[in-house]
Amino acid sequence: MNQKIKPIVTAALLVFVMLPVLAQRHYDTNILEETFAFDDSTPRSVDFDKLYQACPIRDCIRSIDYPRFVTADEADFLKADDLILGIVIDGDARAYPAKILDHHEIVNDTVGGKPIAITFCPLCGSGVAMSRVMGDVVTEFGVSGILYNSDLVIYDRASNTLWSQIEGVAIAGPNTGQKLATLPVTMTRWSRWQKKHPGSKVLSIDTGFDQDYSTDHYAKYRKGRTIFMPVSDKDKRVHPKTVVFGASVGGQPVAVTEAAFEKTSRIEVSLAGRDLALSMAEDGTVTISDRDSHEKWSTGRLFWFAWYTFNPSTELVK
Repeated sequence: MNQKIKPIVTAALLVFVMLPVLAQRHYDTNILEETFAFDDSTPRSVDFDKLYQACPIRDCIRSIDYPRFVTADEADFLKADDLILGIVIDGDARAYPAKILDHHEIVNDTVGGKPIAITFCPLCGSGVAMSRVMGDVVTEFGVSGILYNSDLVIYDRASNTLWSQIEGVAIAGPNTGQKLATLPVTMTRWSRWQKKHPGSKVLSIDTGFDQDYSTDHYAKYRKGRTIFMPVSDKDKRVHPKTVVFGASVGGQPVAVTEAAFEKTSRIEVSLAGRDLALSMAEDGTVTISDRDSHEKWSTGRLFWFAWYTFNPSTELVK
């Protein structure tokens, strides 16, 4: 893995160069038919006309399958306010910079002895960690080249099943209807994570790919109202790219904006028929707890439009 691999295309390049026209783009290869061999008999929970091809071929955005790491002190390529995805498993703390994930979207890794995948969709701002163990098989995940509700659709290399990243559910292929085992992951600023987890290993920019990870190609996209592909539901309560933390509380989706924590780290509200406490920890982890039963829920951090389109009955705290 010492040889630098030239990528076919990156998500950052697609957005930076082709965002206004990509939704109307047609490719010579039909990924669903020609790569995955899907047809009318393929098990699926989502109609194929709701799945949009955003790449010329599968794996056009290359996952990182052999990640290298540096110590927190050696991560001089990170600025204090850089966004990272952080995870701790059995004392093994790791940070995955969004500036690297912008280009690769998936890191197949082993943390605390457990095979996991870190997935990130720059278009939805969503980060999800999941187990790579499926039954008796340890698999890897890759970028399918398909989007669903503008969100990354991943595939597992063991069965070629397509999975909705945000929902963690199989939407087409042999495992349709099954749900991935997801793990709590924190999306936060590097300075917050480093202060709480100074011993973290950090994903290195020495990825084995010939990439420039210093430029933020998504800055304009995050500020604008443009959504990359059609979505099933929209809501105008806040800007579509507003950052929220979402969770399902007893089956009722709830969300709180990141801005709500600017002046306080704890918010007490009544939502989903419960008295809840919404709390942001020192490292940026947001949890929701029932003030009576003390039941707790982890949250996911993502853009409002992305959370809402999958959870249109959401109760929102602004």
